[in-house]
Amino acid sequence: MRMMKPLVLAASVALSPVAAIGQVAAPAAAAVAVDPERLAAARALMEQIMPPATRDQVVSSMMASMTQTMLQGLRQAPDLSKALEKNPKARPVFERFMARQQALATEQLKANLPGMLEAMAHAYARRFTLPQLRDMATFFATPTGQVYLVQAPTIMGDPDVAAWMGDLMRTSMNRTPGEIAKLMAELKALDDKGASNGG
Repeated sequence: MRMMKPLVLAASVALSPVAAIGQVAAPAAAAVAVDPERLAAARALMEQIMPPATRDQVVSSMMASMTQTMLQGLRQAPDLSKALEKNPKARPVFERFMARQQALATEQLKANLPGMLEAMAHAYARRFTLPQLRDMATFFATPTGQVYLVQAPTIMGDPDVAAWMGDLMRTSMNRTPGEIAKLMAELKALDDKGASNGG
């Protein structure tokens, strides 16, 4: 069905940023040992940055904001908009799909949050000296630091950031069909070459 193509493309674009949350780049070199004192300070800093009592709420709010921004951008993609207009019944199906991806990504992030915070503590301990870590802790204890910690996770939902993400999403949606076509053409050329060489 012709309508399915833009929906599938939109789904693949929607899944890629969500999947990226759980991806960890392979280190370029072996991890350098972390100074225990710096690691202890970095772990304490993680407790300040994301207090245990508010972690679930922060993660849910962040994922909801990201998903809504993504959905808004996808809705404005010309091919997807036309497909949804042609079959109004497709819209709730697609929106249920997006809600399911948000729920799954949120659940996955919450389950893996302790590991992420421990990894971040090691990263901070490698990159910042003990005085720098203490300076950060001092800042986060100030009224301005507290406001920053509350507001930082909501930045992705800001109208200007959301508009930028929407533009990025539309660009990606528009580029994807051509890139898939190039890939298919290259794969077909390989098959044709193999056949001409006797397999």
